[in-house]
Amino acid sequence: MKNVEKQISNTNGRYPPKLMYSGQDGILFQGDCLSLLPKIKSDSIDLVFADPPFNLGKKYDNEAFKDALGNEAYRSWCQAWLLEVIRTLRPGGSLFLYHWPKWLIELGQWLNNSNLVEYRSWIALKMKSGFPIKNRLHPAHYGILQYSKKGEKPSFNVVRHRAPVCRHCGGEIRDYGGYRSKFKKYEDEDGIPWIQISDFWEDTHPARHEKARQRTVVELPVMIPERLILLASNPGDIVLDVFGGSGSTFHAARLHNRKWIGCDVGDVTNIIRRLKAVFELEPLQSIDTNLIDCFNGGFISQELQEYINNGRYSTVKEMEASEEDVKNLRDYKSWSRIINQKTQGGDKDDG
Repeated sequence: MKNVEKQISNTNGRYPPKLMYSGQDGILFQGDCLSLLPKIKSDSIDLVFADPPFNLGKKYDNEAFKDALGNEAYRSWCQAWLLEVIRTLRPGGSLFLYHWPKWLIELGQWLNNSNLVEYRSWIALKMKSGFPIKNRLHPAHYGILQYSKKGEKPSFNVVRHRAPVCRHCGGEIRDYGGYRSKFKKYEDEDGIPWIQISDFWEDTHPARHEKARQRTVVELPVMIPERLILLASNPGDIVLDVFGGSGSTFHAARLHNRKWIGCDVGDVTNIIRRLKAVFELEPLQSIDTNLIDCFNGGFISQELQEYINNGRYSTVKEMEASEEDVKNLRDYKSWSRIINQKTQGGDKDDG
């Protein structure tokens, strides 16, 4: 156990969180998640999305962070931050863990044996393009585990996505099994029905995680956290993501009027530029009171003062989104909706 603790300490050390952005409905820190999480109050967060490093030996822009722990050390590290995010969740709040099957099985078994959370679902996401592995089946999906914190009934909304159509003729390609008329009430202006999502998503196309990949940040499609946020939270709720990456979670939260708290151990300027590119959001010298209430003691007021006095606020204010950022990010069109907020139980004929 001492060797495990030493390995974690030497590689994924506790980098103190620094406030890097304060906006209209969210705040962003740079630092280690295990340094930030203890500063968040218990039972204060409505939804947690976690897309941690996959322990594949990737290089991150923070050279002190190593993505190559031994299995025991990586397992211990994951369990440490999982316990913390569960503590921060309110009773009934949802935890979504995005990973590849090997670690979802291990961490899922550990979560199943805890008395803190209740299993809700395993969502399979088809890869955009797989890769062959000698003497093994061709891997073709990632997964998301959903758990809710015990104590209250979890939020659940019926989320729908636009039925797939042929890219050549525009005709519907889904087999409705003779029940197409049941979906007429969910048709959009083009006559295409919106179908309730299941636990198998083949239209999200997550980017592959592999150690040979040179990009330091793997872009998560906005559609993935967007569906989860719509599924298990409501407007005004607070979303937490301590592995912020490219900022997809915060993008989705802002799109659907959720407040958010974010963190990443690496450079977060790409996230800030994203928020400016998509929403034209400028940093503020204040923090939403609902977000302040999530933190213990005077931590957040002290961070805000340092953020202003040490020049971080001015730096962020002068930061500009590139033309490429604006072009690529503003064009995002949401293909997930809650069509009838009152319908919480799903439709008997939806498939």
